Amino acid sequence: MKNSNTLRALLISLIAGTGLSCGPRDPSSNNVTSSAASTGSGQQTGPGLPCAKASCACVTACHPRDSQLAWQPLPTDGAPSARRLHVAVWSGTELLIWGGMVDGAGNGTASGAAYNPATDTWRAISDVAAPSARHSHQAVWTGTQLLVWGGYAKGGYAKDGGAYDPATDTWTAIPEASISGRTRHSTVWTGTDLIVWGGINAQGALGDGARYAVASKTWTALPGSGPKARASHVGAWTGTEMLVWGGTDTFDWFADGQHFNVADNAWKAATNTTNAPTLRESSTGLWAAGTMLVWGGWNGGDYQNTGAAYEPTSRLWSELPDGAPEGRAGHVSLWTGDELFVWGGCTGDSCSTLLGDGGRFTADDGWTKISANANLPPRTGALGVWTGKDVIVFGGSDANFKPLAGGARAAL
Repeated sequence: MKNSNTLRALLISLIAGTGLSCGPRDPSSNNVTSSAASTGSGQQTGPGLPCAKASCACVTACHPRDSQLAWQPLPTDGAPSARRLHVAVWSGTELLIWGGMVDGAGNGTASGAAYNPATDTWRAISDVAAPSARHSHQAVWTGTQLLVWGGYAKGGYAKDGGAYDPATDTWTAIPEASISGRTRHSTVWTGTDLIVWGGINAQGALGDGARYAVASKTWTALPGSGPKARASHVGAWTGTEMLVWGGTDTFDWFADGQHFNVADNAWKAATNTTNAPTLRESSTGLWAAGTMLVWGGWNGGDYQNTGAAYEPTSRLWSELPDGAPEGRAGHVSLWTGDELFVWGGCTGDSCSTLLGDGGRFTADDGWTKISANANLPPRTGALGVWTGKDVIVFGGSDANFKPLAGGARAAL
């Protein structure tokens, strides 16, 4: 294992610092948006950390892991149509699905649906005042609303969006941004603002960004001097800073990044590269236990099965240990509060080999591989959420990039 003792000590000390005790995992503060690897943004908000004390072997003692997950297919009645390049968030009670590509011609949709695992039912999301049909957009969950921005709409790259309130089943428009429309960008939620950075459009890779203040419905451009233009990078929110790492400008791949400090409205020194993951795009990027976890992805040749944890205060990386599942991109990746969960994705020439297995990682126990299961067929580009009890996976595409319908849930 590479630096496994250092990594274990780092994660456990950070979790222990919360003062929480080993117990049930609380989804109320686990505002996971969409799969980082699926969207290319790396966007995930910071989850709660209920398994806490250094003396507690969190998963082993409190939440025993199993390589065989009991996947249960989601109901089809009222479910969204087949789609990929959509968004998915967990609201605290429902999985919200919206938008996406619905056919091989690249057509987007403005439809969506909400799945309630307590009742095992779907309900349609209103399309009144919804954003225009699109795919490859990004989304965050604010605690009360789903914010959608960007993507590719009919006629070009969108630079507007919408805010959906599931309590009232209503949409409010997000006005056009001061920056150009784009896809493969990163988004984070600060508690008051949506931050957008990077991505790609017809002009190529982008190195600019902007902040959207929900209360005033206004956009403010981010300062320059940030990372080099890139797309399909990791973007994570620490509570005070946005971290940007990795990605590609379509010619080169990156293994570097920077911090954007909101209070100072300034980009900070580049992240330390010692023990950092190798250059890659479309990797896992999650804020977890006071660190940014990076795993998997693609570097133009090989699919990666390595990763590392980055602690922003010390600016130090600790490599994840060996034993991870096969390298991949387009996979689901989630932080549950005490483990990193990865599933599905693709490998092989042009990402043509689909995967239906995965892995579970904790600082205490390392990796446990997840076996494939017929109730959740292999796919790439699926999105997943963590409810506090179950992982729910929906959509994605087959080896020919045909959108897929349906999904499954499994308790961890």
